[in-house]
Amino acid sequence: MSKLRTALAFRPRDWLAFFEAALCMAWARVLVAIVPLRHWRRHVADPVARAAEPEPLAEDQLDTVFHVARAVRRASRNAPVEVLCLPQALSARWMLARRGIATDLHLGTRRDGAEPHRFHAWLKAGGQWVTGHCNESKYAVFSPYRR
Repeated sequence: MSKLRTALAFRPRDWLAFFEAALCMAWARVLVAIVPLRHWRRHVADPVARAAEPEPLAEDQLDTVFHVARAVRRASRNAPVEVLCLPQALSARWMLARRGIATDLHLGTRRDGAEPHRFHAWLKAGGQWVTGHCNESKYAVFSPYRR
């Protein structure tokens, strides 16, 4: 009953963000499942290669980032199938791009050398976590795609 009570308390803005996140995650899940990473890896280049630190977000941008992050978490928790970190990160990235906020999408694998490889994706905007919270020092981040 608590989920119903929570849903009934949603504002229209929350409902719209929830449905947008759900649709983006469905599309991202299909993309990740069907299209090989080599075809779209260049779009998720390593932000470590940048010369400058990300610019801090303005107050309204920070509010938007938290709102999108909450919508993605809610949609992934309530999805009928498991939605892993990469579709969540891609969904949040698309949603924030629509709102004019730059993001850094990180793809990495655990440094501990455990088999099978444990890959992870996380998203940051202006240095703020959006999805995939982790201890970044435990991951080797993939380098940018070079042609």
